Amino acid sequence: MNCDKMENRLHDYVDGVLTPEERQEVERHLEACANCRQEMQFLQALRQQVGRLPQRLEPPRDLWPEIAARIEPQKQLWEVWLTDLMTHKNGATSYLKQIFSGDGGSSGGWLARGIRSAIAVAVLILAVGGIALLMQTRQNSWQVASLAGAPQIGAEPIDAIGKLAVGEWLETDDSSRAKIDVGMIGHVEIAPNTRIRLVKAKLTDHRLALARGEMRAEIWAPPKIFFVETSSAVAVDLGCEYTLQMDEAGFGRLHVIKGYVALENEHGPESTVPAGAFCEIRSNMAPGTPYSEDATTAFRAALNRFDLARDDTAAISIVLAEAREADTFTLWHLLFRVGVSERGRVYDRMTALLPPPKGVTREGVLRGDKRMLDLWAEMFGIGKSWWRYWLPL
Repeated sequence: MNCDKMENRLHDYVDGVLTPEERQEVERHLEACANCRQEMQFLQALRQQVGRLPQRLEPPRDLWPEIAARIEPQKQLWEVWLTDLMTHKNGATSYLKQIFSGDGGSSGGWLARGIRSAIAVAVLILAVGGIALLMQTRQNSWQVASLAGAPQIGAEPIDAIGKLAVGEWLETDDSSRAKIDVGMIGHVEIAPNTRIRLVKAKLTDHRLALARGEMRAEIWAPPKIFFVETSSAVAVDLGCEYTLQMDEAGFGRLHVIKGYVALENEHGPESTVPAGAFCEIRSNMAPGTPYSEDATTAFRAALNRFDLARDDTAAISIVLAEAREADTFTLWHLLFRVGVSERGRVYDRMTALLPPPKGVTREGVLRGDKRMLDLWAEMFGIGKSWWRYWLPL
């Protein structure tokens, strides 16, 4: 079993829902694969941290009267300060620092203590909300709201609010739109003429399958928690906002608005797409080489030719000639796609546009040194392993 398929199994392995035979298969793979072991450790750490959260949080007494008594005398002070801040008068920004450091005299001290008490209550509320979030993610259905027309779940139209269960399809016609709440970690807006299915709704695996149409996702969860399957690739959320379009033949396009998204399949190297970039998706082919939304027309056309042929020297020459500093993340991806004879040309053009970080050498990059490639990738935000450090292991 390859790593792409194993990644999906790891969530079930950590959740303890595999059969004994399936567990043995996963464990055999883990013995031989360091990357998948690291992935499993991340998932186990996430579960352990969830398990350490208290099941109930109650304040020892009603804190609000005390908080209100401390804040009320400062009401007029707040109004004056906010007015100053809006008009940049009287050093309001500096005063804010004094308030929170407790150095603002007796008034600042009282206000700071009131604020700190309020923050304590806010932390309690957030913790309780976090527990509710985790409980919600273990449910087997997500809420769907109709935004226009009459979207359908299965054969049933949605009047206003509906529930999309695991395994069910949501479909919109040419005059309807909908919004899916992805547990409590984000939402997905569904455009007209779209067909999408809820595949999984687990703590560490929120997963949809887009058969055709267009969706816009906005996710505020740790990376590698939200996935969208298509017939040609899997979009892996790395903390972001993006649109994804697909047709029934397996061709589509990813556009990242905020953050990063990884596209992966079994046909070739993955593509890590940053904000402000596109990536083409093609049936039975590796994910396309990502490119900036403001790349030149000649650059995009040549890159498309290269992605389709992979041995088009003339196309590579045009890409290198048209590349700007903003296109270096595209050239970094090309290092994994061009032949050995072309890799030096790509490297030289990259260094001309953006000098590599300390410790990265031409010889190391040409031989595929992963540490050097990751160091360089991190310069423009597409380091392949940064997401693993979202939670301490």
